[in-house]
Amino acid sequence: MPIIGIIASQNYPRALTVDYLVVAGGGGGGRGNSTSSYSGGGGGAGGLRSTVTATGGGGSLETALSLSLNNSYTVTVGAGGAAATANNTAGSSGSNSVFSTITSTGGGFGAAAFLGTGTGGTGGSGGGGGGATPNGNGPGGSGTANQGYAGGIGRGVAANAGGGGGGAGAVGADGNSGTSVGGNGGTGVSTSITGSSVTYAGGGGGGSQFTGSTGGTGGGGGGGIGTSTNAVAGTVNTGGGGGGGAADGVLAGAGGSGIVIARYSGTVQKAYGGTITTSGGNTIHTFTSSGIFYTGTGTAKATGGTITRTATHWIHTFTSSGTFTPNQSLTADYLVVAGGASGGANNGGGGGAGGLRSTVTATGGGGSLETPLSLTAQAYTVTIGAGGATKTSSGAGNNGNNSVFSTITATAGGAGGGYSGGFQSANTGGSGGGGSGGIPTGGQPGAAGTSNQGYAGGSGATTTAAGAGGGGGGAGQVGGNNELVAGRGGLGGNGVAVAITGTSTYYAGGGGGASNPNTAAGGLGGGGAGGAGSGNTTPGTANTGGGGGGDNASSAGAAGGSGIVIVRYAV
Repeated sequence: MPIIGIIASQNYPRALTVDYLVVAGGGGGGRGNSTSSYSGGGGGAGGLRSTVTATGGGGSLETALSLSLNNSYTVTVGAGGAAATANNTAGSSGSNSVFSTITSTGGGFGAAAFLGTGTGGTGGSGGGGGGATPNGNGPGGSGTANQGYAGGIGRGVAANAGGGGGGAGAVGADGNSGTSVGGNGGTGVSTSITGSSVTYAGGGGGGSQFTGSTGGTGGGGGGGIGTSTNAVAGTVNTGGGGGGGAADGVLAGAGGSGIVIARYSGTVQKAYGGTITTSGGNTIHTFTSSGIFYTGTGTAKATGGTITRTATHWIHTFTSSGTFTPNQSLTADYLVVAGGASGGANNGGGGGAGGLRSTVTATGGGGSLETPLSLTAQAYTVTIGAGGATKTSSGAGNNGNNSVFSTITATAGGAGGGYSGGFQSANTGGSGGGGSGGIPTGGQPGAAGTSNQGYAGGSGATTTAAGAGGGGGGAGQVGGNNELVAGRGGLGGNGVAVAITGTSTYYAGGGGGASNPNTAAGGLGGGGAGGAGSGNTTPGTANTGGGGGGDNASSAGAAGGSGIVIVRYAV
């Protein structure tokens, strides 16, 4: 008997063979000159590494991973790089994506139109060069071997056309010296890891003086045109590069976030993490945000939400309202984030983030960690607070909505202030809204946050020279006051990083205030950017509780992001 037992144990599988697709965040586009149609380069696509169908940069397919059983493996989905926020500035490179030992490199930034040599950033795929650089041609940035290609050359002097960002499947096109049309973004790569052929990691198009360029297939954003048409952002969860901006007031596009997909043979689930599907005799785990891939199974002690696990905890994530029902008594940690508020319109302040309450890592407003809940075998209501609706007329924005888990309530974010025949004050909330800017008689203060949930909003401009609004408060930081010297509104207050899922993630960032001419970024944790000029605001990110950006226009205060509830307990 002992011999038979030894033989049987030797045949028992000790590892899981996993195919993968890992795509990094795309680079943000560069911005054009303030007086002429001098154009920025497109952002490079995020690096692409794959064991199925094809990989990036023309390389050979990679080797599947052999992962030990009953272990947790970190999954990081890289964010897209921010678009350039001021004239004659480059975008930001995308962030790396990681799965176990596999790292894909973030896409290179698109170059500025008139900054030094106007060279695009290096990255997974290189960013496009800037048009109208001092030496006439802006070189594209280099790609990374077996991940992506180089960006195209920006053409200057008589042409003024930004280069296209490189893609995972092709070099970005050069700007056209005869037509002043920016180079198209390089094409991405198609892979069938999910059972269907999908193209990822296209480069962003370069900015143009007349006719627009196109982004590369695979989520690349098109370039801006002249003085009239903004560039397009890279598509979320494709790693596409953002389009390059053109002349004054024409904005560049941000890069698209990356994605990680893991696949193993058989339709019986052998792991946890991400969104789980089956196709063609395989089980597929798709991660559109960072998380944990756990190579084991077992039975959870409760139902409700999306269930994942690590080596030590079961995790239930609610992105919409539902019910958490244990089948036995247990002690539960929690993260409860309310919906963020929308930004104000007409010199508007940024929306305040939703209140954040947590028993893990950190809680909102600088408070002490809360106490875990003792739960019994019964149903507990989970309510996910919606973000405040887009402000469609002049004045203060709209508050978010509370999120609730059992006896724990996180308070909705407070609306950003605005102007409509007179100042409309920012509202208090989980985090307070930013005050409106100073036309015609001086700006307004931001509103207070809620103790142990979030911070106050920043103040708007106090001069009639500009209508810059204050930034919305975040769970981890007061919203910024207006920054007239920098030509922008107040930055959104940063949120709080919480590792309840096993991965440190920011939630509840405040929205940026209205700006002119430069963009005020939202806070870490899903805060939306304030509008530069008219109608260019960014909403708070869904399921982060981020506040929406305020706007100078009368009808464009951006919506707040919805909240989230996460519950965890010991295995």
